[in-house]
This record gives sequence, C-alpha cells and structure tokens, in this order.
Amino acid sequence: MNTYLKELTQVEAVQSWREAEDFLCHAVTDDDPDNYILNVKAFIFAGMHRLWKLTDEQGEAVAYAVVNVYTNDGLHNVAQMYLATSKGLAQMLDHWDEFLVWAIKMHVDYIEIIGRKGWEKVLRPFGFTHNHTSLIRRVHRELH
Repeated sequence: MNTYLKELTQVEAVQSWREAEDFLCHAVTDDDPDNYILNVKAFIFAGMHRLWKLTDEQGEAVAYAVVNVYTNDGLHNVAQMYLATSKGLAQMLDHWDEFLVWAIKMHVDYIEIIGRKGWEKVLRPFGFTHNHTSLIRRVHRELH
C-alpha cells in the first residue's frame, strides 16, 4: 500500500481536526486524555504545534503526528513528535527520510518521539535510544 505524508497548513489542520482527534484519542495513554487533547487542539489551532497526516492511495487517513519544535537548553532545537496511531507506525516510518529533510530545514538537532513503550524496539533501527521514562500521577483536586 502506498502512503503519502504531508505537513498540514494551519487551515488544513483546523479542517482535519475532528478526524485527527479520533486518532489522538486512541493513542493517548495520559490519565486525563480529554484535557491533553484540548491542550493539543489549542496548540495546533494557535500554530504552535504542527499536524502531519499520513494517507493511503484513496486519501484516507492512516495516521497523524503532532510535532512541536522547541529549544531545550537555549542551544539545541528539538522536534518533539507525538505519533497518533494505534496502527500505521510502519507506514509512518516508511516516510522517515522526508521527516529528516524537514528537520534539517528547521535546524533541528534532536528528534524526540513520544509514543507507546513497545515502539522502542521498532524505533531503535532508526537511531533512537531510550532517553527517559515519564511517570505520571493524577492530582485529585478534592480536599479530604
């Protein structure tokens, strides 16, 4: 199956949001996924995060990725990518060279992929190493 990767413009991202949100809902492992998705939506709609869409030959969505470029220490630019897919990871990685070209144009020094734990083995052949484990605990605001 041939697939096509495209970085969406801000207008295209807003137009595609409902579909992208469905993909994100299946990918989020956060304890409070509704809040997470609202934050991502706000960042995308404000143009702070970019939305990438992977489609098949018929133009149907296979996967989405949310990308944020930031400076982590004032010296290095990091492209942080959240892969919003429960399937389609292999097809997304088929386009890895395209993403690297984009990263070079954006003067990115590191690419950090946020995804499921099982992806570590899949991403290792692409040069990724395990960096850290994120532990999270939800804060319940009710006073006891």
